[in-house]
Amino acid sequence: MKRSFVALSLLAASAMLAPAAHADEGLKWMTGCWRTADKSYKEVWSKPESGFLFGYSLTYDETGALSFFEQARIDGGAPAVFNAYPGGFGPSEFTEESRAKNTVTFANSAHDYPQRIVYMRKGSRMSATISLANGARAQTWDFKKC
Repeated sequence: MKRSFVALSLLAASAMLAPAAHADEGLKWMTGCWRTADKSYKEVWSKPESGFLFGYSLTYDETGALSFFEQARIDGGAPAVFNAYPGGFGPSEFTEESRAKNTVTFANSAHDYPQRIVYMRKGSRMSATISLANGARAQTWDFKKC
């Protein structure tokens, strides 16, 4: 009896992990180090691993000193979930709203700001846009590889 319970538990646990490990491969285009042209902002994303992407961003002031950081994690799945830890606090969860080739949108209409996060890659460039759910107060960062 114990042996079949353990086997069933292991099977259930592996079934829960399998979709996430596969689903994150669709976001591997985000992998790498990305920086704005003025070098005031940098974002780094790991390769997909075990259903997750790990990232961080650094914001620099006009003197080049670090002024802000954020950690992030994308939990693969259907839908994926973007977890933001601004200044190390959080998480603030944003659920995948849509995905196309080299584009993903995460949203959380209950969050104060942002409520929507969009990543888009075109060739060797990537952009990140944050906004309210209706698109108001949009801010966009355009990146090239570090």
